[in-house]
Amino acid sequence: EEFLADFQRIEIENKRAINYVANLRQTHKSVSAFQTRNIPHFGHQKIMDRMLARCDHLVVNPVLGPKKSGDATIECLNAVFGDFFKSKFGGRISFMPVYANMYYAGPREAVHHAILRRNMGFTGFSVGRDHAGAEDFFDPQAATTLIKSLQGALNIDVFCHMGAKHCLACDDYVISGECEHGLSELKDVSGSQFRHAISNSQVFEAADKDMQKYVFQNVKNIFED
Repeated sequence: EEFLADFQRIEIENKRAINYVANLRQTHKSVSAFQTRNIPHFGHQKIMDRMLARCDHLVVNPVLGPKKSGDATIECLNAVFGDFFKSKFGGRISFMPVYANMYYAGPREAVHHAILRRNMGFTGFSVGRDHAGAEDFFDPQAATTLIKSLQGALNIDVFCHMGAKHCLACDDYVISGECEHGLSELKDVSGSQFRHAISNSQVFEAADKDMQKYVFQNVKNIFED
């Protein structure tokens, strides 16, 4: 009975997500989904900016299944994307998860994620570096390479990229490969350092400071135990 109740709850939530996208499509020609289970740093925001250039509305649409210790909680994601970021993008971004398992199956799961979003009614999606990978098991370009080879058959506009980095020469965050400067000028944003700072209520330089303060003030459980 408990299993059946959980299944019914998931079915209800996912139907709500499908209806949410359908309602957005009534007033927006193109609606894209952005998969993230993390608190965004400036690299994530650059990807969101690029996606907004390709669509009318962007839904932060994480796959929410069982989570690992250290993952951002649904409470935290909802506070960040459902509350704080509404004012940052002029109402063009919103938050609505989909309930399904994450398998960390790399490129094949990236294709599954794209099909899932297409079936939900989204017109666009994003696949980045090592999408749905784990512990460097897959080649970091495998997911984007496979998606590009299937792009014509997927029937959804997939923005393929290799993540974003901080360019010291540009003094800005850029999509990898879209900057003229050499690799020596491009620096990764450390997700582990970001999580460590947030866990200790310290402001991380490579993320929106107002967002971090909002999280500290409004979210009781930031990360899963």
